[in-house]
Amino acid sequence: MRPLIHPAVARRQLEELAAGEIAPADLARGALLIALEDFPQIDVDDYLAQLDALADRVRQRATPGEPPIFLLGHLHAELFDTDGYRGNTDDYYDPRNAYLNEVIDRKLGIPITLSIVFLHVAQRVGLNAFGVGLPGHYVVKVQFELNEVYIDPFRDGATLSMSELAELVGGVSGGRVRLASEHLRAWTPRQTLIRVLANLQGMWARAGDTRRSTSARERMDILQTGDVQEA
Repeated sequence: MRPLIHPAVARRQLEELAAGEIAPADLARGALLIALEDFPQIDVDDYLAQLDALADRVRQRATPGEPPIFLLGHLHAELFDTDGYRGNTDDYYDPRNAYLNEVIDRKLGIPITLSIVFLHVAQRVGLNAFGVGLPGHYVVKVQFELNEVYIDPFRDGATLSMSELAELVGGVSGGRVRLASEHLRAWTPRQTLIRVLANLQGMWARAGDTRRSTSARERMDILQTGDVQEA
């Protein structure tokens, strides 16, 4: 049995990550370090290896010389069709949806954690992909030479047009927010991890667990006071 990681050790590992620049390649690891404090038995490297194995399967589908958009299709097939990752529409506020280890185990999540899985695999196979934190929702933007494609991992990897993005933002905001160009900017990994913790804070507060909600808030502060030069 894997030895348990003390929560203080998990917190220190997150602090070390937050102290420097968080690269796109560090995003999934950062999300797993967030989970490690509440799941002290998990093996972070093993979960990363599972995502890398998924990326390997995507590469095996590819044919040399085919257009990059085909690679996106292979990623979609492996992630959503073969592995069955999907949004948890039945129990959206279950905190397990915000812990990346649980998302990988259960193939269920919320938009941001499913996007982290997508982004990790996309980067490994050479796609130019970024997270986009819309008001009330999180999607992925994949840039190609002549265009960009918006993907919603929460909705089975659906491709979204601009009008659909506008409808999405209007819907989740109750009509209070209209889609603007600033909503479509790429998010840094640090911003994404802060939003993961904001989700956890809200979920645990909703569940009445003050200790875990406070813990998420503390870790948000750690990330927010890290390397401010990234912004």
